[in-house]
Amino acid sequence: MLFLLTLVAAVAADGLGVWQFRRLIARRAWNAEAMAARDRPEVDLSLGSLEPGANYRRVRVAGRYDFGREVALRGRLLRGTPGIHIITPLRMSGRDTALLIHRGFVPTPDAGLPSNRSGFVETDRAAFTGIALAVPDQGDGQPLETANGRTWHRLDLSALRKEIPYPVGPYYVIVVADSTRTREHTLKGHSLPIRIEPPPLDDGPHLSYALQWFLIGSASLGFGLFFVRRRPGPSVGSV
Repeated sequence: MLFLLTLVAAVAADGLGVWQFRRLIARRAWNAEAMAARDRPEVDLSLGSLEPGANYRRVRVAGRYDFGREVALRGRLLRGTPGIHIITPLRMSGRDTALLIHRGFVPTPDAGLPSNRSGFVETDRAAFTGIALAVPDQGDGQPLETANGRTWHRLDLSALRKEIPYPVGPYYVIVVADSTRTREHTLKGHSLPIRIEPPPLDDGPHLSYALQWFLIGSASLGFGLFFVRRRPGPSVGSV
């Protein structure tokens, strides 16, 4: 019976290892598409648009921020410092659909929304270059009410479209550091939000996870075989 249990555990672990390898292959294919998109010419979004699901395409954006509909993503870290990510809708001239703009990281003591937001408010009119990424739509980004205001676990397109009273595009734009930092802006002492880089195009943890599951499967099977070989046989002279 114990051998059967270890055999089932080994098969399950190997199955999870294969699943992680498949995720690795899919991620590498996605990364290749993203790198190809990143190398394509920059798109001026005041003149054109991107297809839904666009990832890592370089874009140029100009418009007016709607700070009243700003979104704070809680529980973020930057080089070990807790804080939030600031996402602000941008209304473009002549367009009904707004873009979500990832303005960057703001350090806060508890990785939640600070009571005073004046330190990371920028001029309402903006023009910058950035990297476009698809807005996640997995149904797990519902907001949380706190003493200082509403925060979000992550971006979620369906939930945000219910919260924002005008159309929102299917991709967001990470502001390239520091395409909006003018000399006047720097002299006034405004350095927040801190611009961040887009998520890295790497393999992620899938290979290490796959190897771990294969090791667990091998260990389970080895334990089962060891148990079978060590099990005593019938005694001599037994009836």
